[in-house]
Amino acid sequence: MLKIETGIKPRAIKSVLYGPEGIGKSTLASEFPNPLFIDTENGTSTLNIRRVICNKSWDELISIIGEIKNDPTIRWE
Repeated sequence: MLKIETGIKPRAIKSVLYGPEGIGKSTLASEFPNPLFIDTENGTSTLNIRRVICNKSWDELISIIGEIKNDPTIRWE
């Protein structure tokens, strides 16, 4: 028997915005529902958003992405 589903299935929206600095990528993304920024350039200080500061190393960035991937419901304080 077929299992027919209807309606919208909530899931995370994964996005990459690319463009020159100062064009408004972070401002646009801050309007997404409940965004989490991985701030690698300390460029989100004027935005009221959830962020993880990552400016130390490539390994740190990979570690942060791994944590989010392993638990996409993680609540960053």
